[in-house]
Amino acid sequence: MTRYAINPPRLKDARGIGYNHAIVDGGTFYMAGQVAMDEHSNVVGDDIETQARKAYENVGILLGTIGKTYADIAKVTTHIVDPKEHYYDGYKEVYWETFEEPYPCHTVLGHEQLANEDYLVEIEVEVPLTDADVDGIEPDGDVIREV
Repeated sequence: MTRYAINPPRLKDARGIGYNHAIVDGGTFYMAGQVAMDEHSNVVGDDIETQARKAYENVGILLGTIGKTYADIAKVTTHIVDPKEHYYDGYKEVYWETFEEPYPCHTVLGHEQLANEDYLVEIEVEVPLTDADVDGIEPDGDVIREV
């Protein structure tokens, strides 16, 4: 099966630091953890709600690249700094705004710190794809590359 690497220009150029934002492989869309970072490497927000909204916005950008939406997500993994403080008081509100029934599977992991000391949340998703979904992906050699 064909494998694709996805790196939209509205997100930081991840290739320069050794990874791709998303990979489509074996009928699954895998995504690197998305944080509250804009395409210029600026951290967006200093509270959990603002950061969660930006991280989910980045997830949406990646999904849109392959014609998918939040409704197509099967699994969410959320990494939260101090979940006792941030999960119910901030993050969960953004989660409820993003998803509706049927909700994806959701795992929340607590951390003392993420890769940057200013990050409060990092979100990863997985999306199963049909053969038709994969066949519909059109590589352009830049945003979507066949690898």
